[in-house]
Amino acid sequence: MKQKVIVVSSRNLTPEEEIEKKLAKYGDDWFIVSAKTSLALSTMFWEQDVYHHGIASGQHKHVYYVTTVIIEKK
Repeated sequence: MKQKVIVVSSRNLTPEEEIEKKLAKYGDDWFIVSAKTSLALSTMFWEQDVYHHGIASGQHKHVYYVTTVIIEKK
């Protein structure tokens, strides 16, 4: 049994397109054993955001995604 791990991270957009590209390189001899996406919200507490950008202090500004896919050769 041969396995590989693919890890892709992104900001504000899910990394599904990049994962699809990476999976396509392996072809039909490989299948997905496990896939998991984790996310983290980034919050800034800068007062200048309230005055210069109209964003309330503490609002979420970015979402960071990390997707881990384990594939195995048939």
